[in-house]
Amino acid sequence: MKLLIAFDNSSVAKKALKFALELKPIAEEFIICYVSPLVIGAGPNFDVYVPPSLYQKNDETSDAVLASAKELIENASVNATFLKLDAPGEQIARAMTNSAKERGVDLIITGSRKLSGISKVLLGSVSSEIVKLSRIPVLVVPPDDNA
Repeated sequence: MKLLIAFDNSSVAKKALKFALELKPIAEEFIICYVSPLVIGAGPNFDVYVPPSLYQKNDETSDAVLASAKELIENASVNATFLKLDAPGEQIARAMTNSAKERGVDLIITGSRKLSGISKVLLGSVSSEIVKLSRIPVLVVPPDDNA
């Protein structure tokens, strides 16, 4: 079984990754995926110079997030692939579900912050969007009670 774990270094993502490791006896591959939100939109209405340092900073952040995931699983002895993608904020879930489909993933695991009200409107819910878009089963790990 191939698992894709959504990971952004948040406490709920760490909890989701730890839960995924409990499936080690039945998992042949763990694909740990971070989708870096694009800072600047691109399209016909944009004529903006984006300094290379901005892209470099984005890349460094992605590397740091995945390095944190590597630390969490370093003693787990699992076959892990670390996947770094870029997407506009509203397309993060789509990038993740498309990648899961392309890679033959059997289960997507993500954490949930249980956002509600204005927080959900402003920040969106990647886990909810993954559930809506995916044709692959999705397991959503809830936050701790004190989160």
